[in-house]
Amino acid sequence: MPRLKLSAVHALAKGVEFYVVIKAPLEDVLRKLQGYGYDGVEYNISNPNEVDVGELKAKTKSYGLEISAISTGLSYLRYKYSLSSPSTDIRSKAIEFFKKYIEVAEKLEAYKVVVGLARGKCEDNCNSALKRLEESLKILDRYAGEHGVILVFEPLNRYETDLVNRLDDAIELVSRYENVKILFDTFHMMLEEKDVYEAILRAGSNIGHFHVADSNRLAPGMGMLDWEKIIYRLLRTGYKGYVSVESRIEPDLDTMLSVSAKTLKPLLM
Repeated sequence: MPRLKLSAVHALAKGVEFYVVIKAPLEDVLRKLQGYGYDGVEYNISNPNEVDVGELKAKTKSYGLEISAISTGLSYLRYKYSLSSPSTDIRSKAIEFFKKYIEVAEKLEAYKVVVGLARGKCEDNCNSALKRLEESLKILDRYAGEHGVILVFEPLNRYETDLVNRLDDAIELVSRYENVKILFDTFHMMLEEKDVYEAILRAGSNIGHFHVADSNRLAPGMGMLDWEKIIYRLLRTGYKGYVSVESRIEPDLDTMLSVSAKTLKPLLM
């Protein structure tokens, strides 16, 4: 068995544009992941109330795959629900969505829910937005614990949000909760940190999930990052979860999946 496992992010949503997730018929994606030797799939779900959990779980398992995590960014793109919104109504809707995501993650045996784009932006000022985010996470931290799920908070680069970009700020944020860890994404951290390799070690035991894309956000192995160096440092932190590919689908899906697997799988054993 590998010390780390490999998955890729697939969007379960129609009509929502996001260029770094796989958008193709579900069974075609699962068949390709199985064929290229992936261990699991991460589902980015725009509306957790629209998911047939039993069918999705059975279909995924029929291809010998696990579900590595539930991503939530498409909910923000589709509905603009934000955990830091100055609107009480929008914030409440976001919290209810995340409670449902947590329930779905438990039923799918994924046990990880990503907090990425849905944390929102500094719509009025960043101090106020951060306080609202902290209050939302306090509610969800308790709910996640009741369901055996962890939230994985992703520091994102400044071009996608102005709320919690740097790793140290994310570490400080998650330290306040029992069931919130960090989602470390190599692409975002390469843009925001002085040294992405050192940042992995600094994140250390705070890492609860790991996204990968190369320096140009193409598949690992199609840019300038040193993947042996990255995986070696990740192993040094004691992390034992999934390495999940979230990259641009270029030049095509088969190339993205095959290059990622060829680059990463020998390092994960």
